[in-house]
Amino acid sequence: MAVTRMSSGQQNPRNRDKSVRGLDLEELGKTIQLLYDAFYTVDSIGGSLSPFVPTQEYIVDYVVLLVETFLETVERLRKSPAVFYEPGCGTATITSRVASLGRYAICLELDPDLARMARDNTRSLLVDVVQGDLSVFRPRRASVAYAYLLPRAVLRLLEALEGLGTIVLSLDYPAEGDKGQLALTELRVMHRGIYVYKT
Repeated sequence: MAVTRMSSGQQNPRNRDKSVRGLDLEELGKTIQLLYDAFYTVDSIGGSLSPFVPTQEYIVDYVVLLVETFLETVERLRKSPAVFYEPGCGTATITSRVASLGRYAICLELDPDLARMARDNTRSLLVDVVQGDLSVFRPRRASVAYAYLLPRAVLRLLEALEGLGTIVLSLDYPAEGDKGQLALTELRVMHRGIYVYKT
């Protein structure tokens, strides 16, 4: 797995031609910004904190490996079984993969149809699927959380988990208002950023 830490001025050689495995990164960035602008407006008038956009298949293996590494580290340090938490889990793609490694996981989803699909996809695994809002739901324990959410939702997640000591991995988006003071670090996986927080 190619996981490196890069400063903002450092260029990844894979990005020189602005495409990775057929992806036009500039176009992807514009699309993400359009989505962010649209859903920022929806949120400001009282709507969803983050749209359902599944973690892209080409990066799932890397995310699962990174999550598992953090879970193992937490277990060694705390000498107790680690709990995985995925707010906004959608159909539970990441949760089901992590749970298939023998982990207990909590999968939170606001949309009832997606929550139902998440239950179907994790039926034989050690997973509790909860239908609820990430800004008010607070698990009793959450060792490591993975989120693919917009910045405002990431901030709400950090607030909801405050004091639990949870390691939060946020794909692509830092918490809203984070100018570098909140995140412990930013990891680079392929051309994607993963912001690491501790609540």
